[in-house]
Amino acid sequence: MASMLISLSHFCDKHGPRILLVTQAAINGSTGDELLVPTYPTDSYCESCLLHFPKSSINDIRSLKSNIGSQCFVSTQYSSIRYQLLTLIIRRSFSEETMIYDGMPLVFYDDIRGLNLVMGFKLNDENARGNERRYCIIFTIDSTDHTSSMQLLSENWNFITGGFDRMVKYICNSHKQELERQNNVNDEKSNFNLLGKTYLRGNKVKVPRNLAELTHDELLFVRLHKWNSFLLNSCMRSSSE
Repeated sequence: MASMLISLSHFCDKHGPRILLVTQAAINGSTGDELLVPTYPTDSYCESCLLHFPKSSINDIRSLKSNIGSQCFVSTQYSSIRYQLLTLIIRRSFSEETMIYDGMPLVFYDDIRGLNLVMGFKLNDENARGNERRYCIIFTIDSTDHTSSMQLLSENWNFITGGFDRMVKYICNSHKQELERQNNVNDEKSNFNLLGKTYLRGNKVKVPRNLAELTHDELLFVRLHKWNSFLLNSCMRSSSE
């Protein structure tokens, strides 16, 4: 069976293409511990390219693991066993001249990067360079067997693209609602300060912001883990039939 994984990547203003989340299936019968990453320093990550799970009472959560039936799925900030592969994939995705960030799928394949279905989207944010933040959701089949990879992708095309489209719409709609909420808060502050003869100045400083903050959803990456696991499990079952 071909190895499949789903990743969410972001083009960070400071660090360039970075993986935010990668979901992988554990080896059959495994508890998934081989996919967990060791504790790692977060100094090299800014807020916009850092995986954000809700904080536990003991420590910051750095990975999620769950089961669908007997199959285990793990989501982490990066893949310790496919780090180089994913780095090559996201660099290709964000440098691809034909990439557009309106939810239209793009597919590319080679013997090094495997077969990849990429769906790009962007969020408006005045705190970002160019006033927008760009993201890609990527379905990867890590295999040198082009024929079987294309067959698997074609058989599951509507299912994968439909799932990605729902993810993107959820993120974009949540972000839109958060922008409206922030605008209402700012309008109230502006009205109060105008009455008090105090005038607000526009903030021109570009600051990193996490996707969970942009959507006002602390559970966003937990939802992504569940969505990704469901998609991968369905595709794995389809390929084994």
